[in-house]
Amino acid sequence: MDLINKVLERIKPSEEEHKRTIQLAKNVIDELKSLLDDIDAEPMLVGSVAKGTNLKNADVDIFIRYSPKYDRSTIEKKTIELGKKILKNPLVNYAEHPYVRGKFEDVDFEIVPCYRVEESNRKITSVDRTPFHTEFILKNLREWQRDEVRLLKQFLKGIGIYGAEARVEGFSGYLTELLVIKFGTFMDVLKNAQRWKRKTHISLDNTKKDFESPLIFIDPVDPNRNVASAVSIDNYSLLIFSSREFLKNPNEKFFFPGQYKEFDLRKIDERGTKILHIWMKRPQVVDDILFPQIRKFARYLSENLVEFSITKIGYYVDNNVHLIIESYYHDLPPLMVHEGPPVWSKNSEEFIKKWKGRAFNGPYIMNGKFFADIERRNRKIEDAIMKLISSGSIGKDLDKLKETIVFSRDPSTIDLKELSRVLDYRFPWEL
Repeated sequence: MDLINKVLERIKPSEEEHKRTIQLAKNVIDELKSLLDDIDAEPMLVGSVAKGTNLKNADVDIFIRYSPKYDRSTIEKKTIELGKKILKNPLVNYAEHPYVRGKFEDVDFEIVPCYRVEESNRKITSVDRTPFHTEFILKNLREWQRDEVRLLKQFLKGIGIYGAEARVEGFSGYLTELLVIKFGTFMDVLKNAQRWKRKTHISLDNTKKDFESPLIFIDPVDPNRNVASAVSIDNYSLLIFSSREFLKNPNEKFFFPGQYKEFDLRKIDERGTKILHIWMKRPQVVDDILFPQIRKFARYLSENLVEFSITKIGYYVDNNVHLIIESYYHDLPPLMVHEGPPVWSKNSEEFIKKWKGRAFNGPYIMNGKFFADIERRNRKIEDAIMKLISSGSIGKDLDKLKETIVFSRDPSTIDLKELSRVLDYRFPWEL
């Protein structure tokens, strides 16, 4: 298929790039070995470069496998020390372990500590199984299938669901490799994905184990792990739908979609909705800790602001955490109808006593129940949100910065490209 070849030309590293990347990785490993001295540890190349499934300009992952005799603090400090010595512009990031990201010559490298264990299911930390993943893929992925993995990765990137990190909640590189091993080719993955139902179980050896995830792919090197645990229900659903759409009408835009343009604020009036912009300082925590809290915050508001008829809540992060709330109302009437118990209930007398003389109207009977028209406490959406925030948790780290929250009803305070991501309901390949 001409389309497939055109895509591969754009995403596959040239032979020259591949050889140079491998050589640079070897140089980094040699430098690490010389600096490890009498430390019982060995560096190794892992990830997509090691497996030959990398896209152009991919990061290079070097893991240092330490003997389990060292405690976590020791291996973390040593890795940071080594990374800062070898890499240019080193930056310490934090996941399960701290790791160092930086450049070696002009290529991005990550140097990560892990423990050397004999079997993946005897891991001490979750990253300890990564070398086993690399080994498994090298043994089981055929040479010609490497390009099939690249195509699947780029397809997932194009539709915005590539990456298992909390910011994305999508498909990891390892998962894409396993899908190609399971089904054969990029096209075969899509042909199968288009038929997936509410929940899909996949394994390479018919292992059966259930997890609370829409997609379950049993890890062949650790049968107690679901490789697809990060995939959200929406991203799972998007792969199903995009597979159908691509198979009906193959198009390069699935791999390389257009960009979101700045939102035309005049369209908000056309939609007949209101926009509220909330922002607060960003906590100094990594994305994998921050984004689940932002989602919790958004869910909390969505579930408790029903009266304001919320249509969508989106978010983005820069130096601040931003929430964008689209609703039909910012302000509610002064009165609300308060529902009471059935007339024959033993609690009905208590309801009458409470509201007799205090309600604007009632209590009165409607459909067998008592009702009263009472004063609404929080008419403004901002007041309602502040009450929710003061009475409940919005996330461990966000809670500490509640006092920095700012509200604006002016949509021009929002990054207008981010506003497009929230209010432009087109799929990525339709942009």
